[in-house]
Amino acid sequence: MGEERILRRMKRQHGVVSRAQALADGMTRGQMKYRVRTGEWVTEARGVYRHAAIRPTALSRLLAVCLAHNALASHRSAAALHGVDGYTLDRVEIVVPSRRSLSVDGVTVHESTQMRLAGLTERRGVPCTGLSRTLLDLAAVVSRKRLDRTIDAVLRDGQLRPSHLYGVLASHARRGRDGCGALRASLDARLGDDPVPLSEWSRMVQDLLVDVGFSRPRLEYRICRADGSLIAQVDLAYPRHRLAIELDSVRYHLNRESFVSDPRRRNRLMVAGWDVLTFTWDDYINRPADLVSIVAAALGPSPRQTPAARANSRPQPPEFRGKGASA
Repeated sequence: MGEERILRRMKRQHGVVSRAQALADGMTRGQMKYRVRTGEWVTEARGVYRHAAIRPTALSRLLAVCLAHNALASHRSAAALHGVDGYTLDRVEIVVPSRRSLSVDGVTVHESTQMRLAGLTERRGVPCTGLSRTLLDLAAVVSRKRLDRTIDAVLRDGQLRPSHLYGVLASHARRGRDGCGALRASLDARLGDDPVPLSEWSRMVQDLLVDVGFSRPRLEYRICRADGSLIAQVDLAYPRHRLAIELDSVRYHLNRESFVSDPRRRNRLMVAGWDVLTFTWDDYINRPADLVSIVAAALGPSPRQTPAARANSRPQPPEFRGKGASA
């Protein structure tokens, strides 16, 4: 039964299996050594074997390296796995946690302090970075012209929306993070002001707050008086904390009607006992760390306000610490 399990696994995994997987499937180290010695198995990478009856391919090599080093396919390799137009599996490119100091012949190794944001997924049987993260990684290693073509391809094919790309910028924002500047410049040149609908932007801010450890704020929250009459509907809210978050965009707020009505609704909210924070697109895309810290300060250190308590008792999330590794 163990032999059958291993063979089935190898067929699923482009002909390769790791030592740990074979042991888990019931094979002994002696049995593995025997298969290598007789030529039934071929060593494909450190601690990873390929069945000699299955021809090596670009996918088997890439998967073997990922299994050998607990890595994710990334950058151009990940783009090829995702089927992005213009990328093929003509190289082996992986990402590992920083400070691993890994060197593998014929492999481009990237180190990252933001592995938890890598968006781990599987494509064609190989673990790789999510598509949004892959685009950010590519921005650090390809020319501006190729980056522009790549963004065009994923938007044209519907694989991503602009909000996904702006979202990955905000979640990874840190000084010195390679790729952020190039990706932002390409997006801004293509999309201009107000690149996403306000409702989608609200979800992006919600995701940012959740990613750094806050509870999920309510979207499009209706704040009512005791008699049930509406005071205001706000973009995001923490009702228990009576904190409203409003997002102001050039398109929807720089007009005479909003100039008059916005202060009135904020006044009504404050009279009703709600605090109101207002952020712009520039706050979200260029200063997400400030946005997060202001929300934390507004929530305050009460026992019910878990995110703020966490923010006061531990360093800021990794993506918002000062200078660090480039990926």
